Amino acid sequence: MVNSKWYIVFLMAVSLVACSERPEVEVTLHTCAAMPSPRASATGFVVGDKAYVFAGRDSAGTSLNDLWCYIPETDTWENLGATPLTPRVNATACVHEGTVYLGLGFLGRYSKDTSYLRDWWSYEPATQQWTQLADYPNFYTDCATSFVGQGELYVGYGFCWNYRRDMFRYDIATNRWDSIDVNVSFHGYPTRSFGGTGCTCQGRHFMGTGYYGNSLDWWAELVDGTSWERRAAVPGRTRTLAKSTATKDAIYLCGGLHYGGANTTGEVLRDIRRYDPQTDTWHYVAILPEGLFNHVCFAVGKRVYIGLGETEEWEITDKLYWFEE
Repeated sequence: MVNSKWYIVFLMAVSLVACSERPEVEVTLHTCAAMPSPRASATGFVVGDKAYVFAGRDSAGTSLNDLWCYIPETDTWENLGATPLTPRVNATACVHEGTVYLGLGFLGRYSKDTSYLRDWWSYEPATQQWTQLADYPNFYTDCATSFVGQGELYVGYGFCWNYRRDMFRYDIATNRWDSIDVNVSFHGYPTRSFGGTGCTCQGRHFMGTGYYGNSLDWWAELVDGTSWERRAAVPGRTRTLAKSTATKDAIYLCGGLHYGGANTTGEVLRDIRRYDPQTDTWHYVAILPEGLFNHVCFAVGKRVYIGLGETEEWEITDKLYWFEE
């Protein structure tokens, strides 16, 4: 357990640093309607002008398999009920031309391969139709990162009681997975990690952070999908289980869990950062009302939404916030 005296001192020091970064006009955070079914380690995605939250675990530690829809226009939640998927945490989702591709994640014991789920599905929000597709090629599926290409998806960097850097290309037309050989060398490709985050902005894929090695790293994919270049490091403290999303012009990264060298240096982070792909620069945006990890982050138009997950008190929250720059 964290020593409360030193933890308070540590948070005060971090707050002073955060205050020194604040711009003259800080972005205002607005509170959305609370989610009726709070959860952590869920998966969020957006189709059109609606957002969806899938699976995760509740405050009793029970893994879920249901799907909820959040409608920003009316600030309301709709329960879409149970899905045909096994309950899980840390699933992976990506959206291509209105179709959702979803699966992977974890359920069970960390020491057991089959606890790392390999199933892969398509979901059509308009018809509520689910179709099971070809299984993911290996068991490294906990908290994987995914990107959307032209008629293909990229999924990798999952965890299976060990760290790997596998990346696979899924061809939508042929329902086929192909390996991208990126695990040969540690040179020219991001460090393997757990709990990293990534998204696509202005036609390029970006990823970084995570627990293992240098978790302030930030990378951009080059054109062939197999090589990467290092970009400006994420400011602040190293973090895992942070979340990111992209609007048309920028990437937003928020929250996460910082692991230090001892229990007294751990911290649940509250900062929101904006990354500009054109200038390769990071900018401070705002501070969340409470630290969050295992949360969700998604963008609907110009609005960025952040919430759910676990707080600084390690409690699961039902709160969702939004801001727009």
